[in-house]
Amino acid sequence: MSFDAEPLGRCPECGTEIAPDFLLIEYESGGRPTRFAECPDCRDVVHPSAD
Repeated sequence: MSFDAEPLGRCPECGTEIAPDFLLIEYESGGRPTRFAECPDCRDVVHPSAD
């Protein structure tokens, strides 16, 4: 089964698109959602940025 889920954003380090499968944690900070994900290419933990 395949899901066409929206990507979380792009890695701010290398620009790779980050799929939802790489989400590590999501929480609210100051009333805004904050996400941390692992970049599949550079393997860093990053805040995915939306374009």
